[in-house]
Amino acid sequence: MLTAFRSHPRDRLIAALAIPALGTLALDPLVSIVDTAWVGRLGTEALASLAIASAVFAAVFSIFNFVSMTVTPLVAGEVGRRDISRAGDITRTAVVVSVVTGIVVAVVAIAAAGAVVSVFGATGTVAIEATAYLRVRFLALPALLLVMVGHGVFRGHSDTRTPLFVALWMNVLNLVLDPLLMFGLDLGVVGAAWATVVAQTVAAGTFLVLLFLTRARELGTIGPFRGVSSVEVGRILRAGVPMMIRSASLLAALTATTIAAGHIGTADVAAHQIALAVWLFMSFVLDSYAVAAEAMVGTDIGEADVAGARSVANRLLALGFTTGCMLSVMLAITAPLVPRFFSASPDVANDLAAIYPFVVILQPVTALVYVWDGIGVGASAFGYLGGAMVVACALSIGTLAALGSTLVGVWTAIMVLSFSRLVALAWWHRVGPLAPGRGPSPSFREA
Repeated sequence: MLTAFRSHPRDRLIAALAIPALGTLALDPLVSIVDTAWVGRLGTEALASLAIASAVFAAVFSIFNFVSMTVTPLVAGEVGRRDISRAGDITRTAVVVSVVTGIVVAVVAIAAAGAVVSVFGATGTVAIEATAYLRVRFLALPALLLVMVGHGVFRGHSDTRTPLFVALWMNVLNLVLDPLLMFGLDLGVVGAAWATVVAQTVAAGTFLVLLFLTRARELGTIGPFRGVSSVEVGRILRAGVPMMIRSASLLAALTATTIAAGHIGTADVAAHQIALAVWLFMSFVLDSYAVAAEAMVGTDIGEADVAGARSVANRLLALGFTTGCMLSVMLAITAPLVPRFFSASPDVANDLAAIYPFVVILQPVTALVYVWDGIGVGASAFGYLGGAMVVACALSIGTLAALGSTLVGVWTAIMVLSFSRLVALAWWHRVGPLAPGRGPSPSFREA
């Protein structure tokens, strides 16, 4: 395993995939970071309402984002087998399934927004603003699911630059619209939601043009639309159900932490939102290696090159761990600047100081977890990933039940979640399809 820390024959390809993905993944949570920074200027109640609304939206989005999570390895496998037409069929089907799913879920979620917000213990202005934000934000759910399918398709074709350009355009638009709608039109928290809706809808339209017009030939989507393939729907659903369970379990654990923080107090949940936003931002940065893993491992397995998949997986784990350690150092150095960036009140800043060490310490662990997740997705180990997350969620919520009366206890539960996932994924790597001794012949890529 120590050899994985040395240079690798496929480092150039890893960089070609991971660096643009790094930009994309850093930009995606920037929507939340920018909203949090602007809303923080409206006061603690507004920030608390955004914390609750963001948790609800993230939960719904992650659970029903199973199509994009499965489309990358499915497309990459067909690319590895040189069947571009079949990859195109998967793309068409994924687009339709994502849009239909988005519309149905959005209708239900808009109707239930008020009731869901009340579960978090929100009252008064916080509850009103959180509900209003959600009802607007859910309008873009079909567009956002389509955007994520676009990301998955291009990643499956080992193209992470195109998603970067679309994400950059989307986030620039959101950055411009946020202050205009929030303060120029005096829409407040709801203005932040409308800015995101417009930006994500424009991004969805951009992906449709790319998938079915300008890049259709290379993606296998050229020609008349042949309808939804029942075979591909079956493949997506078989892979998607365990990934829905995985996402639901992860978000159950994270949502439970926000609920617990909300019951502690308004300043506490605001501090929790800031810490969570920073942690998730760094997590998505680390996930750039997972994107490379999904594409490269998926393609290698499609070509029956198990040795190559194992070798590149080990290299990506080494790179991820090193990057995680560097991020820990950076976060420790910049810790005093975080409360100022989010315009935190003295009470919020004091609460944040108590839990910020968790954000710093968790970076290397998070790096390994995210990379191993990407390796598992690339290897289509959907069932194992779903089951492992259920166990980790149960352990985290059990910790929260015992210690969740304080913010330190809440973040201890998050640490338990991360370490539980780490142990489960390390075990899979040791005994699963990429374990040493499987596919022992040298990879043709490294021969």
